[in-house]
Amino acid sequence: MLRFSIIFLLLVIVTISNSCSNTQKPVISNSSSNAQRPVTAPTPEARALNQISIQRYGCGPASLINAYRFGSAKWNTATHKIDGDTDKEQFDFIVKYYGKIFSKYANHSMRWDARSGINGLDLADLANDFQTRRKLTLPELKHTAHFIKSKEGHKALLTATHQHLTKSLHSGFPPIISIKRFAQQGSLWRQVHGHFVVLYEIPSSLPPEATSFEMKYIDSSGGKIKTGTIKIPEKVFFAINNAKKKTLFRKYPTLIVDFPQSPLGRHLVKKNERSATILAASITP
Repeated sequence: MLRFSIIFLLLVIVTISNSCSNTQKPVISNSSSNAQRPVTAPTPEARALNQISIQRYGCGPASLINAYRFGSAKWNTATHKIDGDTDKEQFDFIVKYYGKIFSKYANHSMRWDARSGINGLDLADLANDFQTRRKLTLPELKHTAHFIKSKEGHKALLTATHQHLTKSLHSGFPPIISIKRFAQQGSLWRQVHGHFVVLYEIPSSLPPEATSFEMKYIDSSGGKIKTGTIKIPEKVFFAINNAKKKTLFRKYPTLIVDFPQSPLGRHLVKKNERSATILAASITP
């Protein structure tokens, strides 16, 4: 039974968790036949960077490079400022010069660590630092957490999140999406996995009664375009917004993802444990 006391929740020690780290069938509840033509990444034929042979926990920097590659001509200019002729050389350049800097959010830690990856706030800082130091005239990128605000329900969050992601694609930058898995371990919930992907395609609009929407995304773990669903949760789970200084686990505070083509830490959840995979945040202009 999912009964938690305030005492249990306050006993949870929370830190900013990195993504790409250890710490089915898509369902659309509304027919897509009524939706307008989807919005697709501006450079749909670009080649995705595959992190598998490069770095196990490299989904953050790899997704940033993929966003630049699949973006508009304006954002493609960033790819010319990444030194290296191969994917590995370009990845190593990004993490060496912009990842090996102390984080503003995790004490005594670098933005990127080969053993744990990078969190969304640091990834946004890394990107902006790269753009500034390489003298790129590109908009600043910002980290946006997609959690329910006061007096807001899941339906409003679904609509707002869809609009936010669509706006970024229209602007020429495929959003970087932060996915996190939370699992119940004993009487407590905690984050067990994090991953970054890049939005490739999304419906241009949602019907008023929508409770979900399908999307295509670029997964750097394999370098492939995959399909999944963002939807309003139906089952109870607890999750936390790591972007806030004051953190507290809340009951189903955000949207969940159904990405059957990506493992997203399923192997870290035991058979008797409940889990939920959430759309935690995005990085957009």
